[in-house]
Amino acid sequence: MAVPATLFCLRRLRPVLLAYALLVAVLPPAEASRAPRHRAPRLRMAVAPSEAIETRVGDEVAAATLILDELDADNAFESPYLVSAFYYHDGFLHGYPDSRPDANPARRIIARLGRELTPERKAQYVALLHRIWAGAARERGAPAFVAPVRSKEPRGRRRTHRYAIDLFAPQGSPVSSASPGIVLLAECGWTRGDPFSTSSQSGGNSVIVFDPETDRFYRYCHLATVAVSPGDIVEAGRTLGTVGNTGVNASRQGHGRHLHFEVNRYDGQVVRPFTNMELRAMLKSKTGEPALASTRPARKPARRARGAGS
Repeated sequence: MAVPATLFCLRRLRPVLLAYALLVAVLPPAEASRAPRHRAPRLRMAVAPSEAIETRVGDEVAAATLILDELDADNAFESPYLVSAFYYHDGFLHGYPDSRPDANPARRIIARLGRELTPERKAQYVALLHRIWAGAARERGAPAFVAPVRSKEPRGRRRTHRYAIDLFAPQGSPVSSASPGIVLLAECGWTRGDPFSTSSQSGGNSVIVFDPETDRFYRYCHLATVAVSPGDIVEAGRTLGTVGNTGVNASRQGHGRHLHFEVNRYDGQVVRPFTNMELRAMLKSKTGEPALASTRPARKPARRARGAGS
């Protein structure tokens, strides 16, 4: 008599099922076989809602909007929030809850300003930076690119940021401008607990330099000291500040002693970030031209990505 197909399959699987049952019986539960992991509580950048915060958010947005409407060389660097809105790659703060009174005030401001930055306004801002650069006095013979810090070359493929790289160096080490350009932002007053002390509580003391030769924005974060001011013209190799541990996460025990480094590029319409792998290639090439970025365009960035938000 023919054996039904289902019964035949069960007979074939019987040894496997018996072995699995024996294995489950002798092994301890997964929870008991691993030591419990105690993670440090994640520091949220939320705030206690207050009328003072709402007033400050509204005032900063109004002031930056006025600058945007009357943009010129005299006011282009007055608002660090507006500079940050131009700097951050497209989509970074898309959907950020800027109306929530307990959300990060700085990001609420930048998110609101970001919605005002049409492609035409971004082109206007970059064109202004090019005019400022064209009229600036330059040093002859300066290099086009230098490593921002003396740091051990990152090993392996481990990444903590998708669109940034952490370069570890001793506290107080000089941080050099990787490129020539215009200093757009230079903040040195970061204070824990004060959401308005800098335009990025996670970045801490930061500098942003725009290189008109390549239309790239270079961002340097967690600085201990800052040696430049907005509007300064710098050459590659100019000291911008020193390695520190400012910023909410970098100031935690064991999280300092590094430079958080980012590069974003304006492509004529939008701002796109260099990936971690492209930044590694850039630093390894020592020319500022990462092979990964020059041979293919960067992938479309995620709407909210870790790294550009330090």
